Amino acid sequence: MDFVFKIAGQAGAGVMTTGRVMVKCFTRGGYNALGYPEYPSLIRGGHNTVQVRVSDKPIHSPLQKNDLVLALNKDAIFYHMGSMASGGMIIYDEAIDASKFTKRPDVQMHPLPLAKLTQAAGGTEQMKNTAALGAALAAVDYPFSVLEGIMRDEFKRKGEEVIKQNVDAAKSGYDYVKGNGVRASKTMKPLSDSRKMVITGNEAIALGAIRGGMKFYAAYPMTPASTILHSMIDNERRFGLVVKQTEDEIAAIHYAIGASFAGVRAMTGTSGGGFALMTEALGLAGMSETGIVVAVAQRPGPSTCLPTWTEQGDLRCVLHASQGDFPRAVLAPGDMQECFFLAGKALNLAEKYQTPVIILTDKNLAETAFSTEKFDQSKVKIERGKIAKGLPQLAKMTRWKRYALSEDGVSERVFPGTPNGMHVTSSYEHDETGFSSESFAMRKAQVDKRAKKLEAMAKEMERPKIYGAKDAEVTLVGWGSMKMAGLDALPMLEAKGIKARFAHFTHLFPLDPKDMKSAFRGSKVLIMVENNPTAQFAGLVREQTGIEMDFHLLKYDGRPVFPEQIAEEVAKLKAAGYQGPKEIRMVEKEDLEYYNPQRHGL
Repeated sequence: MDFVFKIAGQAGAGVMTTGRVMVKCFTRGGYNALGYPEYPSLIRGGHNTVQVRVSDKPIHSPLQKNDLVLALNKDAIFYHMGSMASGGMIIYDEAIDASKFTKRPDVQMHPLPLAKLTQAAGGTEQMKNTAALGAALAAVDYPFSVLEGIMRDEFKRKGEEVIKQNVDAAKSGYDYVKGNGVRASKTMKPLSDSRKMVITGNEAIALGAIRGGMKFYAAYPMTPASTILHSMIDNERRFGLVVKQTEDEIAAIHYAIGASFAGVRAMTGTSGGGFALMTEALGLAGMSETGIVVAVAQRPGPSTCLPTWTEQGDLRCVLHASQGDFPRAVLAPGDMQECFFLAGKALNLAEKYQTPVIILTDKNLAETAFSTEKFDQSKVKIERGKIAKGLPQLAKMTRWKRYALSEDGVSERVFPGTPNGMHVTSSYEHDETGFSSESFAMRKAQVDKRAKKLEAMAKEMERPKIYGAKDAEVTLVGWGSMKMAGLDALPMLEAKGIKARFAHFTHLFPLDPKDMKSAFRGSKVLIMVENNPTAQFAGLVREQTGIEMDFHLLKYDGRPVFPEQIAEEVAKLKAAGYQGPKEIRMVEKEDLEYYNPQRHGL
């Protein structure tokens, strides 16, 4: 059983809060749930939505169609009428004049006197969203007691009066729908009292980093990475962190490099434009062999572009950022568990190999709230690598060999103040003591030393995970957040009579070509699915293995790839005998613009 709600209205109407509370409601009843937010790039105003998908089966991504829309303003009716499932329902504020909107005969329309209900319940105008939430739960016959329990948890810091106001407002909407016989196409009863977490990708990355021993985080706010910073601030005192909001991204990465040099596990986070400012300092970390972690939450580019929408367009950027050659690792989680555990692993790799490590996520994964099992923290191990202690007395006028030419490319490091560990660290090429050197032989030796790290790091990179039918005729290939739509597309393809599997990559660089090739064996058709216009990962696969994808499914309009789109396009390919253009470029069928409702006459 699958049911999709959407809460939609003006920014400031409590849409985001309502969506998250609804995810918690169904999670507490034993369902799997997720809440995918959308909002325009405005400081104030504009159209905000949260799609809440609920199922008794595992789910991973938002869908294109909605079963029930809570329309808190007139824009919501216009924007979402086209995405309604047949037999769906729109519950809207009766203050909205819905007569001028084109009606669909297969969609129920139910006005709700939100202002009257909240006033009668002793609430305020701002609680309309709360009354609407109660109405939505009543429409699917979900017990009100679950919502009341969550509200008591959510507002307990604000006192009993605030709790009562919100509970009464929600109950007013609930009772009105029940009393007027409004019924959605499905009913939903709690399945169990099992408890899961509700958490976003950014929050999971923050918690994974904290569990992995991170003690210093510096960042400048930039959507969609900002909530990593918010989460770190929320946990600063609890876990003894130092969190610094800097004046810009250049300062943020330098703070992190300095903290790491001082012996602290350090991290920064940003989006593509901020990372562009960090690239020179990334080279400093590479040259000075200072391990740092950079979380890059992707959005469409280049430049400012679409700040609040999603894309997977920065893979090539992070692979080649900064001038010259130096090793790095790139990890790309695809769900909450991977966000948590890869954040901890990134810190290990950064310190063990004394080099930058990048966690590549995107708006879709970063800001969507998911129900998930609690993280098994016992699986997180802290590995700090080669740290020298008890150094022998240095001869006069000599320095310790911080950059000794080791066989595995990793030299011992010391923390500042370590007796007999005096050395130089700078952005210049250097000899083994760190002192600047323009010796041709030493330059080659140091480049070769640093490059050796890639061989050892590659052994720690996980192979791609394969999901779906072993005897599949089609292998979908994706990385990072593409796991969300890729997994949900498999049952849709099966329903269309297509046996498919999904090869998901979380460790993008470095990676053993043999591991990459193993993911593609035994499949007749290889289809790369990416949220960018140039099939960036397909190019990396070709570069590393010589393997060409048969088709590229690409989308780059700002919205994520939806599983229905994958299933539809693969079905078309099969009907055509897997013949046709290699590049298949997907775009939303309705051209909407939340940024500019005037364009639509709203």
